[in-house]
Amino acid sequence: MTAPAANPIIDSLLSRNSLAGSFMAAPAPSDDELKQILGAAQRASDHGRLRPWRFWVVRPAQYEAFYDQLAAAATRVQGDPARYDMNRDKYRLTARAPLLVVAAAKINTAHKVAPIEQVFAAGGATQLVLNGAHALGYAAFLFSGAGVFDPQFKASLGLGADDHLIGFICLGTPAGPGKPGPSAAEAVQGGLTQTVAQWSDSGGI
Repeated sequence: MTAPAANPIIDSLLSRNSLAGSFMAAPAPSDDELKQILGAAQRASDHGRLRPWRFWVVRPAQYEAFYDQLAAAATRVQGDPARYDMNRDKYRLTARAPLLVVAAAKINTAHKVAPIEQVFAAGGATQLVLNGAHALGYAAFLFSGAGVFDPQFKASLGLGADDHLIGFICLGTPAGPGKPGPSAAEAVQGGLTQTVAQWSDSGGI
């Protein structure tokens, strides 16, 4: 069988990986590049054309106040005030990333499109942010933590009980190898082996 011809778009998708914010440095994507990255999210599969995704850009000048609120949110969820400093230190590891983007799913419960489909659409849009950043040569990393479940923190972003805070995307320039792990090629092959099967009408798979 002839190997498929090289395709830069497919190559970009197959080579994407996650690099934690602690392994990033400036520069961040420019405003024009960020518009392209967040523009890619607008092409997510979207039943009903609801655009149920929401993004907030957090600049370095806002990091300290943002981490204060995020650590407080995580601490409320955990129910242990003694964990505040630990939570803040953990979240602040991402401060080396020169840009953060908050991602969420804003659910229209009155629409016929099922809420879970809306969540899937927002998740797809978030993945396209990661893919778009990688395509432009930047590192991107999605993290979450207990704070995403805090009603008070969600409300500060205009999110209600039916909405979901997906997480926080670090964006920046790669500045280290990251944590040890399989290569992109190894991850792809391992994933194909574990997650893909042929369907058969005689037994499902």
